Amino acid sequence: MAKSAGARAQRDARQDAGIGLGELENHLGYFVRRLQHWIFRDVNAALAAVDLDVISYSLLETIAANPGTTQIAVAGALGIERARMVGLLDDLQQAGLIVRERSEQDRRAHALGLTPRGRLILKKANAQISAHEKRVARRLGADNYRRALAALSQFETD
Repeated sequence: MAKSAGARAQRDARQDAGIGLGELENHLGYFVRRLQHWIFRDVNAALAAVDLDVISYSLLETIAANPGTTQIAVAGALGIERARMVGLLDDLQQAGLIVRERSEQDRRAHALGLTPRGRLILKKANAQISAHEKRVARRLGADNYRRALAALSQFETD
């Protein structure tokens, strides 16, 4: 399995500086954290063009994929604490991106949907995300990108 040019450059820089990683070289979590840090920096920079961040984008995309779903269901799917979810949805509603309506199935719950503006912003955001994913694939290598996506999509947090 060939390493990407970026990974080789980082390894070479560590070696030139005399810095070893010890057992970290054998810890998946260390490399996942480094990748996550780079991904979040890159995706948030890309989404800034549409005034979103990775969390608000994830909320919009999940709501779009599940129109009429409840905030409790979205919070559970994305692993967001319910108390934090209210504020996040308030922000999206104030920005004119989502609507909350009483659920027809459970009058105590609110059904979520995107506004026309929310759909437009999400479409623009998805173009930014597509470009971001191409950068990730380029950094990892296309085959490694596909393997990582397949493996990590199987991971269950519970």
